[in-house]
Amino acid sequence: MIEVDGVFRRYPDGREALRGVDLLIEAGEMLFLGGPSGAGKSTLLRLIAGIDLPSRGRVRLNGQDLSRLRAPAREMLRRNIGLVFQDHRLLMDRSVRENAALPLRIQGLSASDVDRRVEAALDRVGLANRGADMPMALSGGERQRLCIARALVGRPALIVADEPTGNLDQEYGEAILGLFRSFNLAGVTLVIATHDERLVRQLGGRHVHLDAGRVVSDAAVRS
Repeated sequence: MIEVDGVFRRYPDGREALRGVDLLIEAGEMLFLGGPSGAGKSTLLRLIAGIDLPSRGRVRLNGQDLSRLRAPAREMLRRNIGLVFQDHRLLMDRSVRENAALPLRIQGLSASDVDRRVEAALDRVGLANRGADMPMALSGGERQRLCIARALVGRPALIVADEPTGNLDQEYGEAILGLFRSFNLAGVTLVIATHDERLVRQLGGRHVHLDAGRVVSDAAVRS
């Protein structure tokens, strides 16, 4: 369960990205964050993942107040979160396979388990034949798919994704939609920021619309 309680986020330059946001996200939900650029979607995702902390208010993940945790404890908590961000955060000096394997190596899985899971994840996002390549050799859409594979490979309980289909063509976009649907049906919680109305219509779930740092609507959407 994710609780966002009266959250404000002000940046050092004085910009207030969130202004009193309240949300309750149940385990197993699929929630889409919509709204114009600058509405606060990416900021809210970073707070839910414990990457940033609120200026005021609280974010709780499974009952734990993230502001009360030290940085190493928040990092440990993120091991069970699949993160997909627009800047990809790939290690450019590591191969595609090594990037996808990183969450599993942090968890301490055996080499055979790492190899098996990585190959399966790369296959599911259409990168099975690119494992030995370096990220610089990938297109923008391929880097996005690698980022998604890395998020899914650890079988997380929560996936936090910022415009996950933004750089993908229709074929791969449809494949990623299917992946997200299958994970949600298996009980994974998904919180996805998107401008892609197709994503919302096809997957259904709950749609929360932000504007100027505030929640302006919150409604279920049927697929």
